[in-house]
Amino acid sequence: MQSRGWPIVFLVAVLAGLAIACGVFVLVAESYQAEAVSLAFLALALSQLLLLSVGWMKGRTLQSAVRSMALEKRAADAKFRQTFVHADLFEREISDLRRRAELAEKNQQDSAAANRAELHELNRRYEAATANMREHGEPQPSAFFDNPQPAPPRDQLGFLLEPIIDLSTNTTAHYRARFSMAVADGEEIDFKRLVSNADRSGLRPSLDLLVISQAVPLLRRLRIKHPAMKMLLPIGAATLMSAASLAAIADSLGDAGDVADGVVFEITHDALGKLSEAGIAGLATIARMGAAMAVTDASVAGLDLASLRQLGVLFIGIDAKSVESGFGVDAAWPAFLQAARGLQFQVVLTDVASSAQAASTAQIARYAAGSFFAPPRRVKLGAGVAAAADLSAAA
Repeated sequence: MQSRGWPIVFLVAVLAGLAIACGVFVLVAESYQAEAVSLAFLALALSQLLLLSVGWMKGRTLQSAVRSMALEKRAADAKFRQTFVHADLFEREISDLRRRAELAEKNQQDSAAANRAELHELNRRYEAATANMREHGEPQPSAFFDNPQPAPPRDQLGFLLEPIIDLSTNTTAHYRARFSMAVADGEEIDFKRLVSNADRSGLRPSLDLLVISQAVPLLRRLRIKHPAMKMLLPIGAATLMSAASLAAIADSLGDAGDVADGVVFEITHDALGKLSEAGIAGLATIARMGAAMAVTDASVAGLDLASLRQLGVLFIGIDAKSVESGFGVDAAWPAFLQAARGLQFQVVLTDVASSAQAASTAQIARYAAGSFFAPPRRVKLGAGVAAAADLSAAA
């Protein structure tokens, strides 16, 4: 019994004892018997009223508790129905994504087959034309140029490192690998356009493997002075779906040795959401290699943090423009940051381009990147490989 109930029990016991005492007094006394009987009845009536009051209050409390439980049950039922509907919609969305991925893969295969057929036809026509010219004694195509001109300059791939700044120390903590291409006419194709072209042409796995081959030796060189430094390397969905590319990545990480834990593969949130079953299996393969993942171009809304954690995601990159709502920091950020920190994610705000964005960034995240802090630094292709060779020779 709760401690607050003892005074009531004590009072009822006193009244009952008083009634008993009055009854004994009536039996043994010769006077004041009527008064004693009246006092006994009064004590019994008071104890009865007290018991009825306590019972009524307990009943009201019990009824309130029952109503609260009923309301909680209705809320739980409604939440269950809502969760069931969301799960059904999610399953439908997954099925639709798989169907679209299969259709995109089929279209890509059909396009590749058409390109091969066209190339074969052009080759056949060229060989036929060459044979016809040879048969009639006409000069071969190479003989048309009496004064051969020097070959035009080839396209050049540029390798860049974008610093990720630790705002608590204002120093470079990590790097993001980026690349661009300078074409023969002087135009420079930036990172996003180059990646988009590689995705459309089916060259993304080759591009990703080239970047990995350049980045791993360079990371080894950088970690001599900064052992905790990590390098974020972009990876595409096509690479994750290629068994040969995954095997090559495994070999690169195996050769990387003690710097492999500094490699973080970076995939965009949009590409992650469109992965087919083969791509998801590729993510699992990457996770088994021990490499961490980063999701970039993400938004605060719509991120399943628990699932990302299971995929080995360590960094979440979000565009700095999404921080400001026009009236200060957006209201959705505090809850997101609390959940992200609870799961030990590192939030990186990217594309910081102004002092206003930098001020907002300092309130939100520990890490940031963008032209306001430092532009990407161009690195000579093979610089890391050459440095690694020098270190091996010195050893």
